[in-house]
Amino acid sequence: MVKVVVPVKEEILRAAERRKAVGMDEGIAQFLAELIDLGFEYRLQQLYQRFEDGKISLEYFANELGLGVRDLYAALERRGLATSNIGARPSETDNGQQITPI
Repeated sequence: MVKVVVPVKEEILRAAERRKAVGMDEGIAQFLAELIDLGFEYRLQQLYQRFEDGKISLEYFANELGLGVRDLYAALERRGLATSNIGARPSETDNGQQITPI
């Protein structure tokens, strides 16, 4: 079983517990599922920024999310996020002309 840590504010958890305590638990599963999705997306964006900056590898990124590299690759593509040439800088220019490295 994969463990993914999602930051959740204490007051959100208390609100969910209060809803359950007063018998409003029918929507609690949906509420918590949405909360988990939001947390996952937040974490994915945090890690993607580090990946994009060249600070972490795709494999490390996947491990942090509890995913395999192929699953992460697919998740990034579904979101329209680049998975290759991250951090690649365009070749330098000289007087507007592209310089081709030798």
